[in-house]
Amino acid sequence: MDVKIKDRKKEIEYFRMALNMCEFGVDYTQADLIMRVTEKLKDAKGNFNLEHGVEIFNQWKQEWEKYFEKKEN
Repeated sequence: MDVKIKDRKKEIEYFRMALNMCEFGVDYTQADLIMRVTEKLKDAKGNFNLEHGVEIFNQWKQEWEKYFEKKEN
């Protein structure tokens, strides 16, 4: 999945680059998902549950599906 440079957020791109420098190769959309999960983990303060994970994943998937559909048209 190729995300246009102009559409990328700095914080996600820096996170992606940091992960890649640690030999944990991810693309931009994967870095976005990992970042969303880590932010929720931090906010939940130990109360992260399956529902949180499903909610994050579904929202992430829907947003990226819309992005790539729009990009194709």
